[in-house]
Order: sequence, then C-alpha cells, then structure tokens
Amino acid sequence: MSLKNQKKILITGASGFLGKKLVESYQTKKNICLLDRKYHSLFEIESLEDLVSDAEIIYHFAGVNSGSGYQPKLEELNKNNIDATYNLIKAIKKYCKRPPTLVLTSSIHVYDKVSKIFSENDQLSPNSSYGMSKLSQEILINQATQMGIIKSVIFRASNIYGPGCRPNYNSAISTFCYQVKNQEEIPLYANGKATLDLIYIDDVIKVLRDIKFFLRSGKNTFNLASGRTVPINEIISNLAEISGQKIKTKLIDTPLLEFKISTKLFKSVYPNFKLHNIKDGIRVAYESVN
Repeated sequence: MSLKNQKKILITGASGFLGKKLVESYQTKKNICLLDRKYHSLFEIESLEDLVSDAEIIYHFAGVNSGSGYQPKLEELNKNNIDATYNLIKAIKKYCKRPPTLVLTSSIHVYDKVSKIFSENDQLSPNSSYGMSKLSQEILINQATQMGIIKSVIFRASNIYGPGCRPNYNSAISTFCYQVKNQEEIPLYANGKATLDLIYIDDVIKVLRDIKFFLRSGKNTFNLASGRTVPINEIISNLAEISGQKIKTKLIDTPLLEFKISTKLFKSVYPNFKLHNIKDGIRVAYESVN
C-alpha cells in the first residue's frame, strides 16, 4: 500500500534509542512513518519518495554513534552520518511538495574540548572524527535551510541516558550500570573527577515533541543539556547506593577537562523545562540493564 497522503511525521533511526522512545511517546501512530530498511535506504534516493513526499516533520536520528567503549571507523562515520544526511536532503529537494522541518540530534562533540563553556555561538573545533561527522551534518542542514529546501532545528545533545540505552555504545551511564551488575572494574578517568552533563531520555523526548517552540524562536541550533556537570565519583557513589554493592574501580590519572554546557538560549525558548532528578534517572537506568 502506498504511504502517500497518510503520513505527517517521518522518523529515521526509529529502532535506535532516541527513535524508539519517540515512537513510543505517540498514543496514535497513524501519522507516524518510519524508515524501514527492508524497503528504504538512505543510499538509494528513489526508495525515499513515498517517505518524504508529504512529510511535515522529519526527525533524523539514523547514523553512527561513538563513545562509551565504541569507536567506529572513519569510513563508517562518513557513510552513515555525512553521506546519509546528504542523500536525505537530496531526496527532500527532489520529492517534497513543501519544505518540511528537519530535526537533527547533533552532539556537544562539535565543540573544542578545551573550552570552559560550550555555547551555540562558539567557533566549532571538533577533536574527533565523530565530532567532525556531526559538524558536517550541521553544515549540510544549514546549507539546505538557507536554500529553502527545509526548515531546521539542530540539538547539540550532551550525555542522554535512561532505559533502552546500550552499554558500551551510546551511554556512559548504561555502561557503568552494566559494569556494576557484572562486577566489572570501572576505570575512573582524571582520578574520578572527570565530569558528564547528563540529560534523561524522557526529558529529551518532551523537547522533541515540543519542536514548535524552537521553530518560533528564529534560531535553529540549541544545546540540549542539563547545564550541570556531574563528577563520575558522584555517579559511582549513587550506583553503589542503588545497587547495594561495593563497586570495583581503578583510578586513571588523565588530564581533567573542566567544562560547562550553556543552556541559556535553550531556556529562553523553553523556560518551564524541568529535568528528572539524576539519582532517580540512574536508578531506572540501572534496573533496566541486564
């Protein structure tokens, strides 16, 4: 059956952490269309015609992540982050009846890690291949926006965590939870003083569902973070209390990078945003990990 005239929202990467949670957040799925790899490919533009032709909002989550023990090859990043985004934009230009809103989850890895505060107006200087691939996505989307092909909202996300996240892939918290449950030794970088900015998955989904507030702002790029950095020692202490275990750790003497993510612009657009309590979020994440 043709998907034409039945969809309003398209989600790429719907089987991943963010995509799956976003799909679950809708009570009715009749206006939700998913990129299904059995029938569609971001590397075969013609296969995307029915998906994009009348989409009003496109959440673009498909791609490759990095960190928490997973380091993809450069070729994998280029293909699945940069090439795939370019092809999606090309399909939109060719098949969309009117410019849809494209929502991208970028990353704080586009920033220079030596900076003390990460602000949307900073000069960007990724120091990893992953960060460069996310910046390349942003550049492609901003160019398409300037050309009138799409409207866009880009969220530079910090460490998103919660149930459903994969250990040793896309969540330091899930990795820690897995290590605790399996009584593995946890390396603590910067002697445990290294910090993370954590934001709970349900909070992120609320933001994604309320995209209209960001479209009205006249801006298109926002840090999606808590604005608070949490020492890893504090996270491990919470996990020890939650699990009731004595956690095995190993202090690693590495340089301490101190930073804070500015949420000033985000809060000016979305002022009533409330974050989950970190300890409560870690507890749910811990209970969900096998």
